[in-house]
Amino acid sequence: MSPDQSPAGTHIQMMERRIEQQVEAIERLKQSGQDISEAVRRLSLLQHALNEMRILLGQLSPTEQDNKRPDKTRSTPARALF
Repeated sequence: MSPDQSPAGTHIQMMERRIEQQVEAIERLKQSGQDISEAVRRLSLLQHALNEMRILLGQLSPTEQDNKRPDKTRSTPARALF
């Protein structure tokens, strides 16, 4: 499964689109002379969430470089040691 088709990759792409939409909303608010503080706060929260998702979901969303490696050298997701 390619990274673009994995559930983790899809989720990250969805968050990236939400961030783009928020940036556009901020621009519209600026142009209309409205207060952007709440929109900027939301953008910051979305960016922070995306960064956290990349850390947590990164192992589930292999990159092109990961896909080019031979099977025995591909990294596997960390497992709990219970």
